Amino acid sequence: MAEDTGVEKEEVKGAPEEDVEINDTDIVFDCPHCGHNLCIDYRGAGLQINCTECGEAVLVPIPDGMNISDLDLEPGEILKQLFATRRNLQKAEAQAAEFAQKLLALTAQVNAMAAILRGDAPATAEGQPKA
Repeated sequence: MAEDTGVEKEEVKGAPEEDVEINDTDIVFDCPHCGHNLCIDYRGAGLQINCTECGEAVLVPIPDGMNISDLDLEPGEILKQLFATRRNLQKAEAQAAEFAQKLLALTAQVNAMAAILRGDAPATAEGQPKA
């Protein structure tokens, strides 16, 4: 379930399509790496994001006449976003640890299968290679 934070609302929408509505406050720009057209909410000005097409890091431009101080939030909103970010980080770290365990288990399985195919796997009591 997605948290309702300002940061998540700054998600890159990707190339504008006919069914995508671009607001007057959106920042529309091209990826400097691949030229893909990107669109982001004005609150994303100055952020570094990944291009939805090539995955490269892209700095969202700050429109002329806009200052980063225009985006200042109330302390309560900043605290809310901080807590949401910490929760998301904890979830991501737990998921990364889970994936690391799965990767270790799969690596062990692949190594065991490779040993069987090479014929150097330990034999069971029946004389067959151990699976």
